[in-house]
Amino acid sequence: MEPTILLHNITPEELYAKIREIIKQEMMQEQLLTKEGALKLSGVSNATFLKAINEGIIKPQLVKGRTKAMYLESEVIKIEKKKKNKAE
Repeated sequence: MEPTILLHNITPEELYAKIREIIKQEMMQEQLLTKEGALKLSGVSNATFLKAINEGIIKPQLVKGRTKAMYLESEVIKIEKKKKNKAE
């Protein structure tokens, strides 16, 4: 017989509260992006991206089992895009 809510003596309200808490924790975790994903998200050139790394705006993260560095989404969105002036 598989465990059920009744076996654990949990009310449906307690179960839903626990599920909401787990979902909230999962959504608050930082997203790690590949370089390609970070470039797409930020919309900047590779040179601007590398400049942000050199300036310390974003820091490469090494993840076990991956050969490429990953970048935190919260840092990537801080990269400022330069506005191009078009001569008319």
